[in-house]
Amino acid sequence: MQTAKFVYLIMWALIVLPLFGFNVKRLSERKFGEKRKIKWPFIAFMTVLMVFVTVFLISAYKVTLDTRYELAAERYIDLHAEYITGQIEYDEYISQSTPLLEDGADTAGFTDALASLDKREDTVRFQISSWITPKYYEDEESFPKTEVIDANNPVFVIYLIDDGSAQTYYLIEMVWHDDGGWKIAYQAQAAKEQLEAGKSALPSQINGKWFSVSA
Repeated sequence: MQTAKFVYLIMWALIVLPLFGFNVKRLSERKFGEKRKIKWPFIAFMTVLMVFVTVFLISAYKVTLDTRYELAAERYIDLHAEYITGQIEYDEYISQSTPLLEDGADTAGFTDALASLDKREDTVRFQISSWITPKYYEDEESFPKTEVIDANNPVFVIYLIDDGSAQTYYLIEMVWHDDGGWKIAYQAQAAKEQLEAGKSALPSQINGKWFSVSA
């Protein structure tokens, strides 16, 4: 999510800044023997064009967040990390995470454990696994039973939370909806059997990508 935001900001800068720079001299004109006059119609046109580009890129960014499972997972897990570091309280966590959940999502066990958390950390980091598609989990008894929609839906993702004193793995199920993107349908602390079954999807703690959240 952080990388995607950076990429879209770079795209905005590469479009808008040259657009303004190449046309700055055209924002006003000066005829011989007269004072320089501002060309308001041209300024209005440039403003509308820049607003259009900005709105288009913001919309594209939101679509990217919804359509890429790893970005949708990162956005959801980031809320978990923000809660651990004390940036948000429980009620705020619930209000912000609810729109990311499937209707009837099975997350009660996780949220109950979250509500009872009495220790906050200054910094938390986390890793996200590759997706675990149906062909890898259908025959695994350790994974929750779920209705398979197609070859890539739903998927399971394992993520690791490292708060500096302990490391905890969590399992989430993500379901794709054509009209709403990826939604979280299940979440719980990952069991040893699940970690063993999904170990090929787990990133290396040494060379894998870490996301950091600080208070």
